[in-house]
Amino acid sequence: MANIKNTLLRITAATAVVMPAAAQAAGGMPQLDPTSYPSQIFWLAVSFAILFLVMWKVALPRVGETLANRQQKLTGDLEKAEQLKADAEKVQEDLDKALADARAEAHAVLAKAADEIAQAQQKRMDAFEADMASQAEEAEKRISAAREQAMASVREVATEVAASVVEKLSGTAADAKALDKALDAAKDA
Repeated sequence: MANIKNTLLRITAATAVVMPAAAQAAGGMPQLDPTSYPSQIFWLAVSFAILFLVMWKVALPRVGETLANRQQKLTGDLEKAEQLKADAEKVQEDLDKALADARAEAHAVLAKAADEIAQAQQKRMDAFEADMASQAEEAEKRISAAREQAMASVREVATEVAASVVEKLSGTAADAKALDKALDAAKDA
């Protein structure tokens, strides 16, 4: 294996030595001709100088300008984004404040409505109680009048019954004054 590698290296080295000589003999590649090296170096320097000037005066300023414009645009966009963010936060704060105010107002309206309903209910209850009290008073007056009437008729009935009993038992008519006196005594007892 080592022999094969050594053989390949020798063939490659021989080819590298023979090629320039063969190219030179056949009018081969001018860049490998040592006699053309000074002109090649001159044109290399001229090409480099022209390319350097073109890059320095034309291409690099345009690239720098493009980079500066891009940086300005990025900076402007960032500032605009920050401004929009601040505006959005302000709008959000205003919205939160408006919602809080609306909630407070709604609670106040509900509390006021509840108070009004309670007052109206209390007025109805007071009116109902007053109506019931007046009806109860009227009923008591009617009951009292009926009681007095019943008592008056009871006295009459009692007087008639007592007169009838005395008459049946004694056979004589009873004295009205004596009956009244007896009924008054029975009433008080």
